[in-house]
Amino acid sequence: MEDSPDDLSDWLTDAVDCHEHRLLSYAKCLLRDRTTAQDAVQETFLQLCRKAREIAASPDPPTLLEFAERLTPWLFTVCRTRVIDMQRKRNPHSFARSGTATRSGDPNDDAPEANVVDPSPMPEDTAIADEEQQQVADSIGNLTPRQREILQLRMQGGLSYREIADVTGLTPTNVGFHLHQAVASLRQTLVNA
Repeated sequence: MEDSPDDLSDWLTDAVDCHEHRLLSYAKCLLRDRTTAQDAVQETFLQLCRKAREIAASPDPPTLLEFAERLTPWLFTVCRTRVIDMQRKRNPHSFARSGTATRSGDPNDDAPEANVVDPSPMPEDTAIADEEQQQVADSIGNLTPRQREILQLRMQGGLSYREIADVTGLTPTNVGFHLHQAVASLRQTLVNA
């Protein structure tokens, strides 16, 4: 059965509403630039529109419903590919030399921005919370790029080990290993802080 244009439009709107924030957060963490991250996410959704139209017009599997079951890892994979392409264009020499696009040489460049916004705390509570948040951000910044990406996909993206494996090209066992190492490293760093 072919989906009507209205059904397809509603489906795409729901997909954007459901995934836009997580994809933007993911891309921003990798690119360290909100505008470029927005471009990556926009291009991801444009690719989704093309893919959804192609699926809806085709009598062959997968159907749109079947595609929707794997939509989250598909979106993160497309977004990740787009981010890597953008990083290569932005700094091709660094990418080729280091083998990764997320290290610029400055360990603080990779630390995620972390601001605690709570309208009611006392000033000393805010200072303590800011210090703790900065410790967590610094600790995350000390993880390897792969550990940071996997941690973000799991914690912010809400992806399963299998979905993370699909996005990164690792096995689910490797995903579990890197996630375990990241958490152990964070725990050790924060305990010693």
